[in-house]
Formats: sequence, structure tokens, C-alpha cells
Amino acid sequence: ITVQNKEGVKTYDYIDTTLAKVDITAKRMVGSTLVVEYKIKVTNEGNIAGYAKNIVDYLPKELKFNSDLNPTWYAGNDGYLYNTELAEQAINPGETREINLVLTKQMSDSSSVIINNLAEVYDDYNELGIKDIDSNIRNQAQGEDDMGSANVLITIKTGSAVTYTCIALITLVILGAGIYVIRKKTARYYN
Repeated sequence: ITVQNKEGVKTYDYIDTTLAKVDITAKRMVGSTLVVEYKIKVTNEGNIAGYAKNIVDYLPKELKFNSDLNPTWYAGNDGYLYNTELAEQAINPGETREINLVLTKQMSDSSSVIINNLAEVYDDYNELGIKDIDSNIRNQAQGEDDMGSANVLITIKTGSAVTYTCIALITLVILGAGIYVIRKKTARYYN
């Protein structure tokens, strides 16, 4: 995930995670642009070679698709995104293929948000015509191994105000203690 705003550009790397958290300072939340790159992995867990003829991404309403950033993807009439990049590549048992999808979000308010993105094997094939034994294509069923999910949590960065408040309080306590000690010592000399 890359965050672009007036503070600059900051990149967060997440490997094989279903939850990515990004903190943005409150004063920079509005106007920040997020660029989220999803790595969609397709693994053949079966015993024969197969093809992932079409992958679908159920584009969340919070994210925007740009075909210039995604030349191998296209938007369907149903609002979903499709990719046929792996259609002609045999995936042997145990092998994994990977495709990328880049989506963006322009932050327009300063509230935290969680974005859930789902991708699924939309159409598969093998030369023996055998159906997948533990998944059904195109059904958006959570828990099936042809479906993947990734969440992005965008929150307001906390902690800096608390840190500055603590530093200010500690400074005041030290300053107050110092003034007390100085007054006590100078009071002895004047008595």
C-alpha cells in the first residue's frame, strides 16, 4: 500500500496477509491517495494440471479501478473486474501463479474505514473435464479455496498527541519541582 499526501509518499509492505493496517495523521487524512496493490495467488491443490481461465475481483465500492494501471484486467458490465492472464498457462499440481491488481482510493473524510476485497476463480478448466471437488466457481462463498479475501484498515494515526502531552506534563513537573527546590534553598538564605 502506498499513501500519497502533503507529507510525502509512504509505502507499507505486507506479505501473505489478509489484514493490512495503514495509519494516516488526522490533518492529512482528507486528500490522501491510497494505491493498493493486491497479489492474487492461484494454487493448484488438485492432482491434475488445470487452468484458471478467468479470475474475478468483486471490486469494493470504496476503491477505484484504472485500466492504465491494470492492462491485463477489464471491467465487466456487472461492475466486477476480470483477468484472463492465466487462461493459457497450465498450473500443475502444487504450483502457484500470481497476478497483480492495483486499485486506488481518494480519502475524502477523516474517518477510519475498512475495505474488504474479494477475488475468486471465475472459470476453470482441466483437460480431463473433472470439476473442482471442494469449490464451486462464481458463487462468492467464503471458506471455499477458490476465493480469496484481503482487508485494508485505514485509521487515524494516534499516539503523537499523547506523546507530546506526556512530554509537556513531565517537563512541567520537572520545572515545578525545580522551582520548589530553588525557592526552598533561597528561603534558607533569607531567613
